[in-house]
Amino acid sequence: MISFIDVLERAVSGPMMTQKEFDMKVFIPAMRKILEKYKIKWERKEVINTNDDLADKIFEAAIDFYSEVGTYVIDTERVIKFTREEILEAVEDAPKKIYVGEGPDRCIMEGRLPDSDKLAHCHSGSSVNITEDLGMRLAEAYARNTKAKTLSIPTVNTLGPLKVHSGAPTEIFAGIRALQNAREGCRRAGRPGIAFLNMVPACAKDVTTIAATAPQFGGRPSDGWLVASVAEMKIDYSSLNKVAYLTAWGANIGNEGSGLLGGYAGGPEGLAVLNTAYALFGILVVRATYHLTYPIHMNYVCSSVPEVLWPLSVCIQAVARNIKVPYISLTYTAAGAATEMYFNEALVCLLTIISSGSSVHNPHPAKGKETNSFTPVEMEFATQLAYACKGLTRKEANEIIDKVIPRYLDKISKPPKGETISQCYDLEYFKPKPHFEKLYYETVVGGLR
Repeated sequence: MISFIDVLERAVSGPMMTQKEFDMKVFIPAMRKILEKYKIKWERKEVINTNDDLADKIFEAAIDFYSEVGTYVIDTERVIKFTREEILEAVEDAPKKIYVGEGPDRCIMEGRLPDSDKLAHCHSGSSVNITEDLGMRLAEAYARNTKAKTLSIPTVNTLGPLKVHSGAPTEIFAGIRALQNAREGCRRAGRPGIAFLNMVPACAKDVTTIAATAPQFGGRPSDGWLVASVAEMKIDYSSLNKVAYLTAWGANIGNEGSGLLGGYAGGPEGLAVLNTAYALFGILVVRATYHLTYPIHMNYVCSSVPEVLWPLSVCIQAVARNIKVPYISLTYTAAGAATEMYFNEALVCLLTIISSGSSVHNPHPAKGKETNSFTPVEMEFATQLAYACKGLTRKEANEIIDKVIPRYLDKISKPPKGETISQCYDLEYFKPKPHFEKLYYETVVGGLR
């Protein structure tokens, strides 16, 4: 695989163009040509793809697409290009498993195939915004779930009366507080070595991320840092600066890249190709050791509709069958926490990713937008389901979700807002409040059968 130094050289010597030219004259025409060349079409007969040949075809389409489009660097207005041979070499060399965490909490994270009887890696937690006072107790609640092997820590968006702003000194303090509180919470739960794979969500800029996750504040190379792209197929120097720092440290890097249904890639077919191509982008540009996808619908801003679930399923399968890298799928529900609709949406999302070959991540309620709008109950639900669905096939998953989707689909545009964690969960005793516990057992134990 070509070196990161070679990538940086191409970032200043590649073809020059404006962002608009890249979007309109390169990206969109290339996507249309690739979809036509490979005759990729969703027949809408099933939500979860069960055709292995189609998944492999989408992988081949993604290689052709990425070799033609490349990655646009916003700061230099240049395009990093790779040949098909360089992409295939990178696929062969990409890490197929990684070690995360320390001590008894250290674990292996690796890829798995569709329809596999291998237990999915259970990643838990949330990067949703929280107020500072909840950080430590929430981290302890996350870590108490022993089925969760790795965690995401929440985003601190306030420091006392101060609102945190991107690039400001408050962002550094918020990142440090979030990390320190999470470490202490996990220590209290008896899991001090568990890895955080979203370091550190309170910080967006390169300088704030590097400063806040320094070792003296609790950063460890055995954790994982998400490095984000810019839609679509773009990156900036802030993200590349993170990559430079993390590769020099030998830390785990997560490729945070995903498309938007209704964006430049168009419909479900384009989204499937684009999200598969993001894995190639992650290996070559971000130097990723694991990957995170999070596709959403442009209008509904959630993942639980068939138009998003199908491309999610087929891109997971394309990556699982052909690249075999550690892969996490994050989904968003329209409904808020502590609602029946949330659990119906979450069930469909989780069955899709489990049967397709992804690691498990608990779906985020309320489109991930509301502060304090999630609870450890959703995380417990996701990990329990992962264990219960070990060996679930795509055909079996389709049979279940065909019955569940009609329960919520007509409510997607006007979902219930749900409750905040303080309204439905007792962080003092780490258990749902009586009305939420009743809803959970009626919905999950009874209603989801």
